[in-house]
Amino acid sequence: MRTRLLLLFLAVLLAAAVSSDAFAQQPTAAPKKYMTFPAGPTEFGYVGPPHDLSHIQPYQDPGNMLLAPAASWDWRTMSGVTPVKNQNPYGTCWAFAAIGDLESKVLLSESVVYDYSELNIQSCNVTSTDCNAGGNAWMSTNYLSILGTVDESCDTYPGGCPAPTCINPACSYLKQVTEWKVIANDVDAIKAALQTYGPVYTSMYASFPGFSTYDGTGCMSYTGVEPTNHGVLIVGWDDELCGTGVGGWIVKNSWGTAWGDNGYFYIEWGSASIGSNSNVITDFRDYDPNMTVYYYDDWGWWSSIGFQDGNDFAVVEITPQGTGEFVHSLSFWATASPTTYTVSLYDNFNGTNMPTTLLAGPFTATVDDAGYYTIDLPVPVAVSLGDPVYIYADLNTGSYDYPIPYDDSGPIETDKSFISSDGASFAALDAGNYNYGDIGLRATIGPEIIAGECSKEGDPGFYFDFPGGTISVIRGESWCENLYAANMYWASATCGDFGNDMTAALDTFCVTVDDDLGWPVTNSVPGCQILDDNAGVWYYETDVCITVPCEAIVGEVNVLTAVMSYCDVNGVCAPDCGDCEDPNVRSGPIDCWSTITQTFEVAASPPALYILQDTLYFVEQGQTAAYIPFSVCNGDACAPPTDYDFLITSLGNVGAPLNQTGSAEGVAGGTCSDVYGIVDAGTAAVCTWDTLTIIVWDAATGTVYDTCVQAIHVVEPVPVPLFSAPVVTLLVLAMIAAAAIVMKRSAANKA
Repeated sequence: MRTRLLLLFLAVLLAAAVSSDAFAQQPTAAPKKYMTFPAGPTEFGYVGPPHDLSHIQPYQDPGNMLLAPAASWDWRTMSGVTPVKNQNPYGTCWAFAAIGDLESKVLLSESVVYDYSELNIQSCNVTSTDCNAGGNAWMSTNYLSILGTVDESCDTYPGGCPAPTCINPACSYLKQVTEWKVIANDVDAIKAALQTYGPVYTSMYASFPGFSTYDGTGCMSYTGVEPTNHGVLIVGWDDELCGTGVGGWIVKNSWGTAWGDNGYFYIEWGSASIGSNSNVITDFRDYDPNMTVYYYDDWGWWSSIGFQDGNDFAVVEITPQGTGEFVHSLSFWATASPTTYTVSLYDNFNGTNMPTTLLAGPFTATVDDAGYYTIDLPVPVAVSLGDPVYIYADLNTGSYDYPIPYDDSGPIETDKSFISSDGASFAALDAGNYNYGDIGLRATIGPEIIAGECSKEGDPGFYFDFPGGTISVIRGESWCENLYAANMYWASATCGDFGNDMTAALDTFCVTVDDDLGWPVTNSVPGCQILDDNAGVWYYETDVCITVPCEAIVGEVNVLTAVMSYCDVNGVCAPDCGDCEDPNVRSGPIDCWSTITQTFEVAASPPALYILQDTLYFVEQGQTAAYIPFSVCNGDACAPPTDYDFLITSLGNVGAPLNQTGSAEGVAGGTCSDVYGIVDAGTAAVCTWDTLTIIVWDAATGTVYDTCVQAIHVVEPVPVPLFSAPVVTLLVLAMIAAAAIVMKRSAANKA
């Protein structure tokens, strides 16, 4: 009987192990957030996104940080806001906030006030067309990134609300969103977004007493925590808006100019949950009717999924439907802040293994914020009618377990979207296997863009050259340089009258980068940029990076080329337009060329194993367990994670002689792992010295090893202040213990 029970127990354990292993290979969808839909026109119309955004935290690469925010900021005084509109009487605030966001970005970019249609978004989006059903920026961004805005005069509000009819494609699309960022609910993060990009779309709870009757005087405050129900546009702030040391937001509403302060209101930071679900449009392009966005995520980023490790892979099949076309850009949704991505385009994929035959990329970078991003291909890729190409994405969201964006609510495809935990073995996320939904990777495809008439008022030139010479690089290394792309009209004898022709102070330029061997190359500012010295902007910075692939051969030589060019009259980067004068000569004299190069040579990688340690390590007298650090390093950035074993010995001058063994497990290529020798200096005299010797070897083969010696020196302990925190803590504990004893004895005496 006992034998049978034992066998049954072992069988259960085995089944559990197998089930656990199988479960570990299944993707897991991120938790969804309950969406509160408006009950009718008496509600305000904002419905929060279906995501739990608690993981969206303030993050910004130190290299991208601006100066500290100003004490106050107001886009109304800087021509950065379009006129206030009126959504009455329908729950369409979400569309008004979205259009207000885009209108402000176009105004800041083009200095033209446009009036775009809110009704077009409301009546034509795929999620809900009911004017009282509510919505959010996820819906509006999805719509504007696939199609675009139309003019208000063509699709006028309120039209047929509450049940309008979509009139597409009767109206011409005008602007298309290409980049959009989710901003953490954090005062400094929202300030930075406002100051960097312009007005910020946010949500709040607007049903608190006094909001609907607000007359524009004073600064509102409300401490309730009800779900947000209203979409608005933050246009500025003042650190003293609501009193001494009490800051607040300046906010544009969509209830007409008769409400509030000509349609605006002032509210204390954090009140009424304002700042929740904040987001901002950061880039757009003119709509091109010849271009088509190919996608399967009809509802956009409506959910996230992953294998619980924060780094997963996706492939989406795209089948061109036209002849003589090219892939011009790739787009994706980032689900966390920050997100590190590698995006590529491939020609072949069998539905299971890693795609093959690279067509474009890899494009690798880190974005600070969750959101929607577009990568313009430096060289468009020719595609054929009916011949699929494949978008590949490696997405790393760190501690957030769900890096893959997908649509779990729209129509689902079959064998178009694939997911992998390791980038080597894929399975369909859609109806072809897991049946979760369609992944949010997109491609813009259309005919070849022919450069138009050249516009050559200014003169392009890099203010600084590359370092020059030949730079040694190793496999897996990324080399980056910050370039200053400048309008050198003021130093040109050809374009402009030696700086006196102020017409030449304004022109549009671009930077393109390429290399001889096809290594991954990135350019942080790939599009056309307006340089206007009249406005104090005569240069812009762009980070150019090149990464040495792991397949590179030692001794191989590569040349990176950066070209600063004119953009044509259509806003297309046009290197064929040539240059006015090259080089331009600035004071020094220093030549400023429009084409610069940098040579690289692949050097041997560092040893697969090496050890770092301090020259001398000091140990305080009396320490009975002093930890002496050594860094065990996997020096080859292209090497797989490696397990190392080590042995640490000592002479025995400080404490007993060491004979300590251990392991450093899974040390990734190009990284180090700290291990420690532990010595007992409890009875060692001051000035006693000792040496620790460490030997480390590859645990799998035992053939790769390194060794080094660390000297240690015993010193007098640093005096502890009489009333330091530890002393105070001990005194308090002692008093508590004494009081407990007294109380116990008193109770015993009474008994």
